[in-house]
Amino acid sequence: MRENNTESTRRHRSQAEAERLVRDFEQSGLSRKAFCTARGVALHTLDYYRHRDRVRRQVGGAERLVPVELVDPTPAGGGLRVELANGRRVVVESGFDASHLKRLLAILEG
Repeated sequence: MRENNTESTRRHRSQAEAERLVRDFEQSGLSRKAFCTARGVALHTLDYYRHRDRVRRQVGGAERLVPVELVDPTPAGGGLRVELANGRRVVVESGFDASHLKRLLAILEG
């Protein structure tokens, strides 16, 4: 009876091991192919881990909460003003067009 070599060579990595492999690749300066050859990792496996890591970072960034300080709870004129930690400001005057704000936010979020 013939053994299935594919099953015997598969390696199941923990989440931490997969993340470490992606970090090692990013810091290696090697091409994907050269890195995988040196580490004995299938190219599609590295690509899968990189994709999963990218998705995790995007989702993690979207869920991150940041502190907010309410400077003036009752601004004159009913407008809104948001000041970000990096110094950028968004000011929305009363009577603004919501569709314009939505388009602006979509552009800013990239």
